[in-house]
Amino acid sequence: MSTTVTAAGELLHLSPHDVEIEANVRLDPRLHADFLASIAEHGVLVPVLAVKAEGGTKPLVREGQRRIQAARQVGLDAIPVYLRTIAGDDAEVRAERVIQQIVTNDHRLELTCAERARGIAQLLLDGVTPAKVAKRLSTTRETVAAARTVVGYDSAMTAMDSGQISLTEAAQFIEFDDDADAQAELLKVAGSPQFDHRVAQLRTERADRGRYDAAVSEYRAKGYEVLADYPEWADVRYIPLRVLQDGQGAPLTGDHVPGMAPAAWAVVLESVDAWADAETGELIDEGVIDFETACPGVPPAEGTRHVNTVVEAVIFEPEFYCTDPDAAAVTLLPWAQQRYGGGPAAVAADDAVEGEIEHERRAAAARTERRKLIALNRLGSAAEEVRRTWVRENLLTRKAAPKGAAYFIAQAITADSLLLSDYRGTAVTRELLGLAAGDRPASLVESLPESTADARAIVVMLGMLLGAIEAHTPKDAWRRPSELSKAYLNFLTANGYTLSAIEQVILDTRTADSLYTEQG
Repeated sequence: MSTTVTAAGELLHLSPHDVEIEANVRLDPRLHADFLASIAEHGVLVPVLAVKAEGGTKPLVREGQRRIQAARQVGLDAIPVYLRTIAGDDAEVRAERVIQQIVTNDHRLELTCAERARGIAQLLLDGVTPAKVAKRLSTTRETVAAARTVVGYDSAMTAMDSGQISLTEAAQFIEFDDDADAQAELLKVAGSPQFDHRVAQLRTERADRGRYDAAVSEYRAKGYEVLADYPEWADVRYIPLRVLQDGQGAPLTGDHVPGMAPAAWAVVLESVDAWADAETGELIDEGVIDFETACPGVPPAEGTRHVNTVVEAVIFEPEFYCTDPDAAAVTLLPWAQQRYGGGPAAVAADDAVEGEIEHERRAAAARTERRKLIALNRLGSAAEEVRRTWVRENLLTRKAAPKGAAYFIAQAITADSLLLSDYRGTAVTRELLGLAAGDRPASLVESLPESTADARAIVVMLGMLLGAIEAHTPKDAWRRPSELSKAYLNFLTANGYTLSAIEQVILDTRTADSLYTEQG
């Protein structure tokens, strides 16, 4: 025997308190803030399903407990209820309830992110303001902006339709629409906290690659052969500067080469850190920068410039190899003539050859170490960008500090009472707390209402401390990890932050060498 419906259903509008919620297979209604906001904004749009046993008093909500509980919480006066009267014994009624609840939940299909983006884009096209779209859909303005941005990109829409990336991820995914390899890398980490880290790393790699390609084009335009890497020991077509001399027998340096025929030379371009004018991008000699001006109120010394007027930059310096000594009007050192075939077959002394081999070995080791330093520092810079954004958005916008903050502040300050007075943290603190240039954290404290001042004041103190610690956790913190940086990263992870690979090196959970090898 099965449960029977004894009368046609009817649509009623009832108070959410005038219905009783049946037992439900969904134990936790999960009334998230965005769902409550939607119910408050729109009411209950889809009627809940309720049944009433013959002779019963209150309707029993069979499907729609989340809507009922949300309606009660936000104070709705009435909700739509589709009510049917049923008959059957208790076991039959219970079995039918469980079946219907499972079936209705199993066959709900959420919108894909791409479908949501298309819908938001249509609202914007119809003249609904971004603020109103965000309010009516109980979402953020950032999500609305992302939808408007990504809807014209097939790669992102396809990835969202297939559930590979979210809408907010898609807004960053399209930055690499001309780089299929980069997008493939992002799909590997989509949906994980590593996504933001990988985006930052790919941005850095793209910028470095662009600067390298520009340098290659510049040298090729001048007539030089550009080598992708240093020549192998056995490749004697490329003669290093150190075994060459000019027509007067003086040693050659890289400064001599630009005045010679470019076709007689090849170059390897190696990246090095440099400084550039913050506005023009013109390269600046580090010697004219007064780094003491990082301290608030300190003017630059005469003949120097303020640290705020420069930015870090990457340049590519050439290492020259001669491919045609005759055309370059240079000669080889006597011992090198036999090895490189540049003159009479003089017999090279054993110690000279051994010295050359040892020089190559040391040079190769130094290049590897320098490249590791540059590569891992790039990861450090990318991690810094993601970490600071996370701290600002997840810890310092709160009305009250996260759990463990007061104890962490006390530990750090009692360990180093001068930490907060270190001028290097001033600019970072402003960045983390969202202060304008010249503003101080005191302005945030002074504006606090007395009734809630204590909770928010601890957040400001936390921001000051984290700004100071950030200044002590530079891009190369992985080289000599400090206990302060380790405590900082442990505090962040305890509050939900996911470490990047280079930050794991700081905490000694992986090695720098293994990470560099992984980077290829």
